[in-house]
Amino acid sequence: MFLCLPGSAFPGEARPSRHLPDSPSAWSFEALMGTSPFSRPLTLSDTVILSGVATVDGRQVVTLIDTELGRSIAISDQPNREGWKMVSLDKTDDIETTVASIAVGTGEIIRVFYNEERLKLTTQRMRYEARARSQRAAASIAARRSNHGGANGGANHGVAPQRVALLKRIATTELPETYEPGKGRNREESHQLHQGYVDRRLSGLSSRQRGMVGQLWQQQQTVSPQMPNRGASFVRILEHVAENEPR
Repeated sequence: MFLCLPGSAFPGEARPSRHLPDSPSAWSFEALMGTSPFSRPLTLSDTVILSGVATVDGRQVVTLIDTELGRSIAISDQPNREGWKMVSLDKTDDIETTVASIAVGTGEIIRVFYNEERLKLTTQRMRYEARARSQRAAASIAARRSNHGGANGGANHGVAPQRVALLKRIATTELPETYEPGKGRNREESHQLHQGYVDRRLSGLSSRQRGMVGQLWQQQQTVSPQMPNRGASFVRILEHVAENEPR
């Protein structure tokens, strides 16, 4: 059963507002992702969470997760490559009440806490983005191979012309008003909003319809492996199937 979500994401497109310009995509994996005023955290303490505590060679070491960049950082009492170091550790038997004070390269000291929900969401998003990169790479390789060996230059990459035309029409449709990942304050929340919408929509489809979503999505990746907003593209396909394909 097709339940694996597309790479995007990472990934949703905000609907236009009557009073504001379009919000940047939350899951487009483009430069806007790092500079969007709608998703940029205010301080490091908003993005870094504690994920573990250990003793290495007699030294206390904590691991942190940067929820925006999706990376793990090890911190001890010695500066790391970024100049971060631990200045104190209020360790308890329960990591949920442990607090690490970290001096960052700017000289600012931030207090870092464990947060199970945010850790789970960030780990999920990191897997999601890794899967998206793998899907893009596979689709790009398949497109190049088809383009190299196709009798007609591989313009449609082996996908029937009628299906290519359908995918192009789907790509021009409006996103549903209730799909609002752009309202997320950061990438975690945007992903959660995107994922929640997709899960709810998929749960209302028949197995035949979910299979059609999977087929159309695979063909979309073949025809357009470098699509700029994978999450929004997937939602458009999902909506087309839900509204037009028989159960």
